[in-house]
Amino acid sequence: MDDVRALKTWLEREEPLEELVSKRHLTIEEQAGTDGADGRMGPDLELVLRVLGDVVTLAALTEYTARAVKTWTNNRRRLQRGDPDPQIRPLDPGRE
Repeated sequence: MDDVRALKTWLEREEPLEELVSKRHLTIEEQAGTDGADGRMGPDLELVLRVLGDVVTLAALTEYTARAVKTWTNNRRRLQRGDPDPQIRPLDPGRE
């Protein structure tokens, strides 16, 4: 869960996502995971990015996010001896 919160903070400060968040065109929210991975203790958390305006395409948002997650993962791997396994998955368009 600490990794999820650390990644959320990283994404909120990473350009150009930071600009979208500060202008309230995007929110990054934590929510209970839906995958229900077997053998894990405690609840899974996932981050959901909600686009609140027509200021960015989903392709661009996915690219920005993937680049930021890759940078965060590399930094975390270098600073801590753990290997986070973040996954970026587009949600179904009708999923809230």
